[in-house]
Amino acid sequence: MTLAKILKIPYFVVRDFAKFFIIYMPGGLGCKLRSIYYRRILKKCGSNVTIDTGVIIDGAEHITIGDDVYIDKYCVINTGKKLLGKIKRQENKDFIHSEGELVIGSHVHIVQFCIIMAHGGVAIGDYCTLSAGTKIYSLSNMPYDPEDRGRVVSIMPYNQAPFILSPVVLKDNVWAGVNSLIMPGSHIEKNSFVVSNSLVMGEFPENSYIAGQPATRVRARYSNQKQIQPEA
Repeated sequence: MTLAKILKIPYFVVRDFAKFFIIYMPGGLGCKLRSIYYRRILKKCGSNVTIDTGVIIDGAEHITIGDDVYIDKYCVINTGKKLLGKIKRQENKDFIHSEGELVIGSHVHIVQFCIIMAHGGVAIGDYCTLSAGTKIYSLSNMPYDPEDRGRVVSIMPYNQAPFILSPVVLKDNVWAGVNSLIMPGSHIEKNSFVVSNSLVMGEFPENSYIAGQPATRVRARYSNQKQIQPEA
């Protein structure tokens, strides 16, 4: 291909090819390239942040990441303020950031194949773990029109579908087990554990052991709450 033909390739084609290369480049070199790339486009990025192979991030300008964070292979993180559909907003008084912001604290591990949809806002505290396949939705479809329960609705087309939008808050040292599903408006207080395959909706107090579909507080996670914060 001649230089003249190369120069005629549209900018967005070159940009998208470069982004594909950065996202899927394996090994240490790939991690280094992603570190350089995302540090430039994230709202804020701390030190020692690793974003592994195949991680898809949309809306990076609304995302803040603390120190010592590992986002493992093939996670999907999506946020932003542009929304389609008929949106029903529900307040979460414990979310202190702006709608569409994703704030990830320090010492956090987001394991393979997690999904975070943060259009309503998501706050993840320090020392949290999202085990493989965990899904957090601050925006989700509703099965009916809340203003007209008799109207037949469908998810398509998106610009007519009903959605619920509400922030999700995980306080410090929350551990979500494999394939946990955390729905809009959920709030889990610190030092809590979510059993694998649980469906989390609503609020849970500090030091909770949470399980079920829908999930409930089964018991305390720690006896006598001796462990207030993980050791550094």
